[in-house]
Amino acid sequence: MNDELSRLTKNITMRRMLLFLLTVAKWLAASPSFLQVGGRPLAFILHRLSFIVLLMGSLPLAAQQLSHTDVILFTMMAGTDSIWRPTAPQFLTVFNRRGYNNQPNFFSNNDLYLTVQLPTDTTQTDIYSLNLSSQTLTRVTETTPTAEYSPTLMFGGQRFSAVEVGEDGIQRLVSYPLDRSEGGRLEFPKITGVGYHCWLRDTLAALFIVGQNDAPHVLYIAGTKGQKLQRITANPGRCLLPVAGGKLAYVHQATDDTWYLKTFDPKKLTSDMLVKMPAKSEDFALLPNGTYLTGNGTKLWQYRPGREATWQEVADLSKYGVKNISRLAISRDGKLAVVVN
Repeated sequence: MNDELSRLTKNITMRRMLLFLLTVAKWLAASPSFLQVGGRPLAFILHRLSFIVLLMGSLPLAAQQLSHTDVILFTMMAGTDSIWRPTAPQFLTVFNRRGYNNQPNFFSNNDLYLTVQLPTDTTQTDIYSLNLSSQTLTRVTETTPTAEYSPTLMFGGQRFSAVEVGEDGIQRLVSYPLDRSEGGRLEFPKITGVGYHCWLRDTLAALFIVGQNDAPHVLYIAGTKGQKLQRITANPGRCLLPVAGGKLAYVHQATDDTWYLKTFDPKKLTSDMLVKMPAKSEDFALLPNGTYLTGNGTKLWQYRPGREATWQEVADLSKYGVKNISRLAISRDGKLAVVVN
């Protein structure tokens, strides 16, 4: 399980334990003072239990600190050999050199949204935006004690959605106006456990629902009107992208070692396999001409459906000090944002 999803799952489990202990504490407080357990007055046990609750309440603060990641920006250029190569690298996350910078998403050619956790903030993540032309940074959300992940531009271009982890540990999909003129609203009030998402049209979303109690994660589609989940597959990757024809591109983790890039057609309710992914690669992006990019270790790879049978190496980013590539995001004019360690 990837680091951020693991943290979210552990956070939910911890909060449920705390709620249970607090419930027991309230029951003890309402019990007659003469009752004893194991020769100890309940008042004594309540005191000790309260201490344990307070101690456990402090644990998630440390547990929620996410691993440090950075974002590098490249301009993608196509060569005469049809290979897309990254050029003109720029380090984007100088504002947060020791923190968590992840889940980049271009809302326009010059506006890049990120999920950010500062090293001094161990309680939440927030959404930030970077304007690449003016080189300005804006903190978009500041919603203590909730955390936001996965900023995604919605159809119409007036709102964006994000996964919100509430104080109760429950994950829901919320949306906000880009101009920040109002607070967020729930897009799927009846659906919880949302880990990742994307929009296929203005009223239809693909939702990665986090598995609980050792159950697998499951990929669904759901409409904002009906609020009903329609299953696509179990064991999806975290990267979900809308592609031509209203389809969904995703990675299906068929076995521990065999992962496939697939597309799902919400009209026909069928999936088609495109290509096998490089080992343990679940993140990908789509260039304006329909070429897929993915990362594996320090290397970038490309795949052109209908033209290539497998992935071709594009570049090795180790020369920039990169040790591992994870998420990718591409703008319409060919800028590439890469999350790296």
